[in-house]
Amino acid sequence: MGFQQRMMNMMMGRKSPEDVAKMMGEMMPQMMEKMGSEGMFKMMEKMMPQMMGKMGTEGMSKMMGEMMPQMMGKMGHEEIERMMLDVMPRMMDTCFSEMDGERRQFMLTHCRGMLDQMDKKYLGAAVS
Repeated sequence: MGFQQRMMNMMMGRKSPEDVAKMMGEMMPQMMEKMGSEGMFKMMEKMMPQMMGKMGTEGMSKMMGEMMPQMMGKMGHEEIERMMLDVMPRMMDTCFSEMDGERRQFMLTHCRGMLDQMDKKYLGAAVS
């Protein structure tokens, strides 16, 4: 695994954040199909701290923002929904467990605010 990791680091080091996002957007559907949600969770659990350390929150945010539309186009709504139902809760739990109390409170408040905005945007429009 050491050789593969060195090769991946070398490839990633040469790519711009936009190119990394494009590559991940192309790879994620194949990875989800091959690994399933359990395998994706285990992989993401190991990768996220390394990616955050290298890219920082701004780089991660930009990559995810560029990657999601590509993933939606390739995976379709059912696969994305399955990933959100299976992987996201465990990823979030892992992330929150690593935060100190103050940061955890801030992030929980932020996430609730985002969900309220989504509720208003998508469900509020249907009720009106």
